[in-house]
Amino acid sequence: MRLLADAGSWSMFMGRSHPLVVHLPIGILIIAFVLAVLARSSGRASLKAALPPVLLAAAISAVYSCIAGYMLSLDGGYDDQLLQTHQWLGIGVAVISILLYILEKIAIRKGPVKLQLPLFLVMVLLLSAAGHYGGSLTHGEDYLTKAMPPGLRKLTGNDTRSTHVATYTNIGDAKLYEDLVVPVLTERCYGCHNEQKLKGGLRLESLEQIRRGGEHGPVLKDSLPEESELYKRLILSENDEHRMPPKGKPQLAPQELELLYWWIAQGAPTGKAVKDLPKTARIQAVLAGMVPSRPLDKNEFVPEVAVSKASEKSIAALEAKGVKVMPIGAESNYVAVSCINAIDFNDKDMALLLPLQAQLIWLDLSGTGITDAAFPTIAKLSKLTRLELKHTAMKGNLPDPLAACTELRYLNFTGTKIADAGILSLGKNKKLQQIYLYQTGIQPATMQQLQQTMPKLLIDTGASQMEQLASDTTVYRRIQS
Repeated sequence: MRLLADAGSWSMFMGRSHPLVVHLPIGILIIAFVLAVLARSSGRASLKAALPPVLLAAAISAVYSCIAGYMLSLDGGYDDQLLQTHQWLGIGVAVISILLYILEKIAIRKGPVKLQLPLFLVMVLLLSAAGHYGGSLTHGEDYLTKAMPPGLRKLTGNDTRSTHVATYTNIGDAKLYEDLVVPVLTERCYGCHNEQKLKGGLRLESLEQIRRGGEHGPVLKDSLPEESELYKRLILSENDEHRMPPKGKPQLAPQELELLYWWIAQGAPTGKAVKDLPKTARIQAVLAGMVPSRPLDKNEFVPEVAVSKASEKSIAALEAKGVKVMPIGAESNYVAVSCINAIDFNDKDMALLLPLQAQLIWLDLSGTGITDAAFPTIAKLSKLTRLELKHTAMKGNLPDPLAACTELRYLNFTGTKIADAGILSLGKNKKLQQIYLYQTGIQPATMQQLQQTMPKLLIDTGASQMEQLASDTTVYRRIQS
């Protein structure tokens, strides 16, 4: 059993070495071709002595590339016709490399062989074709043509590529899936998940294919972005082998990630216009920065005053901990910080946020290891308008823990057993508009007292039923988070 496991590991290793070693025979054979052409001149006849070792190296590397390529093909996820074409062209290159080496050895003993030069020319053609089909397998058939300048596309007859053209003039009229999500998938994902290249057995050209999933099952769970592989793999560490797109390929911009998250959170609808869907403050900022657009409702979650750009060094220090730091808009230096992938983030790490206190307005510390000891640092982040402290060990027993956060509009304590005193102290946060208290254990009387202090505050208690007090005239309603 151990031998079988070792054999499987070696097979996988050899297969994945194919993209590395395949360039060796290409380079060596081109050098051999140049040497063969130059050696035909009487003044450069001495170059013929270099041909046998060069051709031998080319033959060996070409044969190994064929074997490694076959091992890689066993992983699946490639278009069969493209794969077979590339495979046979590669084998042809390897066979001709061996023949060229044999003919050169014969030529040394018996004199020039007439077939050598024609065979070299056939080898160059096969090499070019094999490289083209290999590129198509890896990046898609239109990988080269879609990057052509317009004039060259027209000249070569490749001016038929389909380009998504916006049909809306107001971002509110845009269709979420058709106009906003499809272009993201087209630019960032189709190269590896299309009819020609089925990485993981997954195609993304249509919603039907997305819902069908891939080799490992469904990739989309309606209304649950964090549980959907389509989104989860986009936010993995860059060094994680399951991250999509893989390291080294163009990555999704933060705004594109937000659009995909919002689309999935809405149930992955089709035909729905942006203006008809509920929006969080986060997605409002993304939409406001898109073109074509007109201003949406005034977004009080984003300050109007301009701010300098955050220090790249400070951002790098946070990202080294697995923290996501994202601009909240295309033209804004304000940032959002999320610890969704940094569950080990704790009270000691809070100091890393302070260099960003001028730019940090949205902070998500949900699920981290922070306690009440983090409140003094949060209090120094005076620009915060949105704060999420879901499922943490905070208790809020400190006096007025968030009183210094005077710009706070949104606060989420879901799943955090915050003390009644900590909730009542929020009466000093006069700009607070929304608070989430689901599964916090807060007593109805405490919420009623907070509501009386802040009549316009929207309090979300989740699915729980509030105990009706005799004097209670407040309606508690669930709102979109």
